[in-house]
Amino acid sequence: MIRLERIGPEHAAAILAEQDAALAGEIVGERWTAQSLEDFLERAARWRADGPIREYAAMTDGTSGVLVGGGGLNLLDPGLERGEAALTYWVLARHRGQGWGHALSAEIVERARAEARIARLVLRIAPANHPSRALARGLGAEPTGAIERHPADGARTVERWVLELRG
Repeated sequence: MIRLERIGPEHAAAILAEQDAALAGEIVGERWTAQSLEDFLERAARWRADGPIREYAAMTDGTSGVLVGGGGLNLLDPGLERGEAALTYWVLARHRGQGWGHALSAEIVERARAEARIARLVLRIAPANHPSRALARGLGAEPTGAIERHPADGARTVERWVLELRG
């Protein structure tokens, strides 16, 4: 079981300790520094739970849950149309290959389904990120064939995938 909670400064130590090159490359293009991560987490902690940008920490279930990864929904991402939200997910290195990515992304998808204003999720996946592509397929997302700039690094490209939530 997995539990999603709002991400915040209390998750910094685990993220800093367990980030690797794969995670850094997918999220921001480089490893977080203590300061850059603190700045981001403080901003994220102030975002409204029902706001246009939501970031979650994925914890193992239980009272002393362990951070395994995270993800979010972004209704304001460039290139989105009305009714779309960008879906993101990430798993810390030592927790990969254990089903946590599917569990956390499926939980975020269910939160999106519960919101009438979100009809389609957009996933932006690096062409060489085969685990993420497999996870997206497992959710029911499909590649569109469209190539876009990476949201965090315009020098890299990603493939646009979509997951229809309605209809």
